[in-house]
Amino acid sequence: MKILDKRHDDLLSGSEVWFVRPDHLDDVFRVCVTSNADPAGGDRVPVVIAADAELGGGALQSLVRCAAVGLDLPPLYAVSVGYPLDAVPSFGVRRVRDLTPSVWPAYERAVPAMAGAPVPVVTGGADAYLAFLDEELKPALAAAFPVDPDDAALVGQSFGGLLAVHALLTRPAAFRRYLVGSPSLWWNERETLARARAAVAGSPAPRARVYLCVGELEHRARFERQFRSVLPLLPPAMAGADVQGDFFALAEILSGWRDEGFSVEAHMFPEESHESITGAMLSRGLRRLYGYL
Repeated sequence: MKILDKRHDDLLSGSEVWFVRPDHLDDVFRVCVTSNADPAGGDRVPVVIAADAELGGGALQSLVRCAAVGLDLPPLYAVSVGYPLDAVPSFGVRRVRDLTPSVWPAYERAVPAMAGAPVPVVTGGADAYLAFLDEELKPALAAAFPVDPDDAALVGQSFGGLLAVHALLTRPAAFRRYLVGSPSLWWNERETLARARAAVAGSPAPRARVYLCVGELEHRARFERQFRSVLPLLPPAMAGADVQGDFFALAEILSGWRDEGFSVEAHMFPEESHESITGAMLSRGLRRLYGYL
C-alpha cells in the first residue's frame, strides 16, 4: 500500500486523513483516523475499522471522542475507510464494488435502469477489499500509531454489514470483533446465509465477538413503500428482501457455533429504520463488544 498524502482532519483536532493506493485495488481511498487514547500512555490499544466512511465515519469518530469523557469505551483508535470526496464515480458506485462478496449481473443491470441513466456498476470486490484492510491497512496503522492489529474490530451497516459477515466467514482471524448492522443478506439470492450454514456446520468457531442489530422499522411493508416505483426493475431477491427475517436467520445460524471463544448477540432497536440505525448501532454495539454495557 502506498500512502499518497497525510493531512490533519478539518473536523476533529488530533485526527489524520490519509489518501492511500492499495496493492490489492486500483483505486484511491480516504482513511480517517482518530482516537480517545492518551498519546503518552505507551500501550497498544484496539482499533475499530469501519467501511462506508461516507455513511457512518463521522458518527464513529464523534462517538469515540465523546464516550471517552464518560468512560463508556476503552482507549482505542477509530478508522473509517471511504473515498476522496470528489471521486468519480461517486462513493455510491464504489461501495457496491468493494462491499459485495460476489459478482451479480442481475444487480449490475438493474442499477442503471433504476437511476434512469447509464451508471456502470461493478460487483463482487469484497475479497480484494478485505485483503486491503487486513494485509495492508492494519500493518500501516500499527506502524504509525500505538494500535494492536491483532485486536481489531470491523464495523459495517447495510452493504457494510454484508461485508462484515463475509469477513467473519472467510477471514475469521482478521478481526476479533464484528459490529454488523442491518446486513444486506438478500444479496445474490441470499448466498451469504448459505455460506454461514456451511461454515458453522463444517468449521470450528472463530475467536470472535459478534454483535448483530436491525431496526424495528426495517420490515417488508416499509421497504415496498419506499421502493414501490422501482420494484419491477429489481432482481427478485432484492424486490422480496426481508431484512429482519434474514437477520434473525443469521443470528440463529451463528448461534450454532458453541465455543467459549465465540459469542453472538442479536438486538432489534425500536423505532429505527435502515437509514436511521447508525447512531444506535455504533453506541450500543461498540459498548457491548468492549464490555462497557
